[in-house]
Amino acid sequence: MKVGKVVSRPPMYINENASVLDAVKMMSENRLYGLVVKNDAEEPIGIVSERSVILRFVLRNKPAKEVQVKSIMRSPIPTVSEGDDVKDVAKFLSDNALTRCGVLDNDDKLMGIITITDLARYISVQSITDVLVSHRNKKYKYICKVCLKGTMEPVFNGAGEITVFKCSNESCGHTE
Repeated sequence: MKVGKVVSRPPMYINENASVLDAVKMMSENRLYGLVVKNDAEEPIGIVSERSVILRFVLRNKPAKEVQVKSIMRSPIPTVSEGDDVKDVAKFLSDNALTRCGVLDNDDKLMGIITITDLARYISVQSITDVLVSHRNKKYKYICKVCLKGTMEPVFNGAGEITVFKCSNESCGHTE
């Protein structure tokens, strides 16, 4: 089965300048666990998910209405092609500790998001078990948007709160 046949609906979008509170409300109201983030030019630039909220927002200890989606989103969007087999997509998600990724059509346009829940309907029990537990055993690396070599690592203050994320590549030094 090709993954393009599994994507059932177009993704929901949120602007990169929206607040985390807006994103959480939108996900809750629409019973979603993730949204595609667009910039002001309406181009998809990232994904924000409940996992993003947990790993990149909660420990900042700031009000959700004061933190923008762009500071917690995963960018660039991990993607697969609509012609990829669902088992290959499951392996991609597992290998990269992901629970979702974008699906590109033949024109390299984002046609939807595929999740491990979507894949569960189409692949074997063993394959889906591997995918389901992989994101708990592996840590997804947020790649630095500036140098594309380092990973964004949290910097904590004395109270254990995240103050910023800093690129691990010493020659880059990007923070957000």
